[in-house]
Amino acid sequence: MWVVLQWVLVAILLYLVHFLFIAKVVRHYFHFPIPGFLTQLIDNPIRRRIQRPEVLAERMKLKPGMIVVEVGPGKGNYTKAVAEKILPGGKVYAIDIQESVIERLKKRIEKWGITNIIPKIDDAYNLSFANQSVDRILAICTLAEIPEPVKVLREFHRVLKPDGLVCLSEMFLDPDYPRRITEKRWASEAGFELREEFGNFFIYQLNLGKKSKINQINV
Repeated sequence: MWVVLQWVLVAILLYLVHFLFIAKVVRHYFHFPIPGFLTQLIDNPIRRRIQRPEVLAERMKLKPGMIVVEVGPGKGNYTKAVAEKILPGGKVYAIDIQESVIERLKKRIEKWGITNIIPKIDDAYNLSFANQSVDRILAICTLAEIPEPVKVLREFHRVLKPDGLVCLSEMFLDPDYPRRITEKRWASEAGFELREEFGNFFIYQLNLGKKSKINQINV
């Protein structure tokens, strides 16, 4: 029985590796938002045990009253962990370009009874937030699926407060997974510098802040 189970597990693993390889090839040549229904599969209990929402939120150094923007909130489990950390007075604007994602998230928020998460449709290239009005920006396995990540990061730079943080988290199983060195290069081109980093090759988190004026001159 144990031998059979082992072979089943091996078969499942090979299938996942094969699927991941095909997905990465497709995503390399064709950039498009992940369909809304797939967000229901991506944000699953197994992933949340590996990429834990409460740990990610803790690393963001959140405080009550903060304004947070999350790009690509999916099912909202990570959004919820952040929202709880910034009470009282804080708000999380959960933005996506797909109406289906936003509508599903609204229903989940209503079910949870959380009032400080605000789902809205928005464009990451042209955010509907004022200059230097946001304390934290969060993007989990999202930035690399956007065709022009540096352009998006520059828009993050515009709306982020001088002492704010952009928090990026990536996982190898994501078809759009960028290497840590790649994401750091994008960030530098957009005017950010590394504040903290966590994790390893398979899953990591970067906390980025605006470059100081001296560093900006040197670039």
